[in-house]
Amino acid sequence: MTTTTTTVSTTARKAPAEDHAAVATALAAAFHSDPVFRWLTPDVDRRRRILPAFFDLAVDVFRRHDDIWCVGRDGDVAGGAIWSPAGVEPMDEADGDRFAARCAELAGPDASRWEDVITLLDENHPHHTDHDYLWLLGVAPDRQGHGYGSAMLRAVLGRGDRDGVPAYLEATSPDNVRLYERHGFQVTAELAVAGGPSLWAMWREPVR
Repeated sequence: MTTTTTTVSTTARKAPAEDHAAVATALAAAFHSDPVFRWLTPDVDRRRRILPAFFDLAVDVFRRHDDIWCVGRDGDVAGGAIWSPAGVEPMDEADGDRFAARCAELAGPDASRWEDVITLLDENHPHHTDHDYLWLLGVAPDRQGHGYGSAMLRAVLGRGDRDGVPAYLEATSPDNVRLYERHGFQVTAELAVAGGPSLWAMWREPVR
């Protein structure tokens, strides 16, 4: 009798341009039931419609940094991570204006909620030292449990450790907080807009 073993690759890779659409699709699936995105767009059907376009926009805005990562097996994409590297602004003024306007357009009747959260994150983003910024990381629900999220974290955090660069992110759920804590992040603040769910600002010093 022959036994076949399937090996799941948990090595993250820089996402080439041809994988960017798949990264956006995986992120849209990953965040569909996320507490923050459920509050931003409470209607399930509208949220399912707009999130793919939102993550397409995010990938487009951040692609100039060449720091979008993905992971999967057999050439597919199970999840993605969108970073901006230390020493650059995540968005320049033109991209920021385009991003905010497009988010408002996508959000429709929920635009004020999206605007409030975007403003909250902007106002609380640390500027005291250069850092790698993890804007969003997610794995499609049917692909979770294989270490994909950790693989995408290790890829950039390992670079930061080598270069002595800290990292920052905003976690959108207690489960995500626990994941990031396992990789050395610490909560520095709990953030929320009036009536909205918590987000957790998290900082990680490089491991020497």
